[in-house]
Amino acid sequence: MASTCSFVGATAPMRARVTARRGRAPRASVAPRAETSAVTCAVTPATVQQRSGSATVKGTSRKQNEDRFASYANANAPEGTPYAIYGVYDGHGGFAVSEWLKTNLADIILKEWPRADFCLEALSQACVKADYELVQPPPGIMGAFGERGVGGSKCGSTAVVATLFQEGGSTKLCTANVGDARIILVRDGKPVQMSVDHIPDDEMERRRIDAGNPNLRKSLVTFTEGSWRVGGVLALSRAFGDSFLKESGRFEGFGERNADYGSGFGLNAEPDCYIEQLTDKDTWLMMSSDGLFENNARGGGGGFTNEEIADFLTAASPDATPESLAKELCSMAVSKGSTDDVTVTIMKL
Repeated sequence: MASTCSFVGATAPMRARVTARRGRAPRASVAPRAETSAVTCAVTPATVQQRSGSATVKGTSRKQNEDRFASYANANAPEGTPYAIYGVYDGHGGFAVSEWLKTNLADIILKEWPRADFCLEALSQACVKADYELVQPPPGIMGAFGERGVGGSKCGSTAVVATLFQEGGSTKLCTANVGDARIILVRDGKPVQMSVDHIPDDEMERRRIDAGNPNLRKSLVTFTEGSWRVGGVLALSRAFGDSFLKESGRFEGFGERNADYGSGFGLNAEPDCYIEQLTDKDTWLMMSSDGLFENNARGGGGGFTNEEIADFLTAASPDATPESLAKELCSMAVSKGSTDDVTVTIMKL
């Protein structure tokens, strides 16, 4: 899996290296666009807020809901710049990082947008800069003694972000994800997953992580409690925050589950990014934390497949609002046994 940007923990963020991924969704069925598809989209700067909605429920295994969602809309956005930015953030080890992303990531994207050569680079660089800020030590004298990172060194979050902008008379969708939250575009009734699940179950991700391992006698990724985990702890291969698993100029160590190496190797927040030109074949956009999906081996999933979500949305009543559909999906995930927090954002295209 090609990285889309470069980040070294405690040093200044570097310029993003981006590979455009047009229409390629390796973990989903991709519906080919018919040559006769009209380049039209009902979601415009003036209608996007009325055609979208979100819902979230606290998991039964959680003391508090660590998920967050956010939306930004600008009906007067110039051509080529985002008129909508939507995000779903799935926190772990607390909600400090997901809350920070909810508050700050859209602003960082908007700042990076005019500096980048194209939208994928803007999203990648925004993720790099956001994570750089998230893993810094506290300011002042406390920085020498306290844990690095917003919310502490073991607080983190996944993220999935969708941006919409108009260009050349068409509407473009540009997405980025870090971790295992997903974004699904429903095209001609079929799901197109515009994200990649960044999990250590993926052999390529395990190899990438261990490529930087300073201790060749002990893998940085171990099979623990029924799933692969970075440092024997984290069931994600990429995430915001979690500074104890990212490179630092000082030894911090963490002593979790008999891990005999210090912090600073393997985890990053390099996103996978996709871009699509929307047409009249594209009917729905769904973003969700992993609590909605099949991941029982990794803990508490709701059991939905991408195909089931596409079928659910395609069969929805014309009178159903995106918010009501998001609430229904959350409720259905709980009914199917999800114990995780579940957050869903839906947009009717």
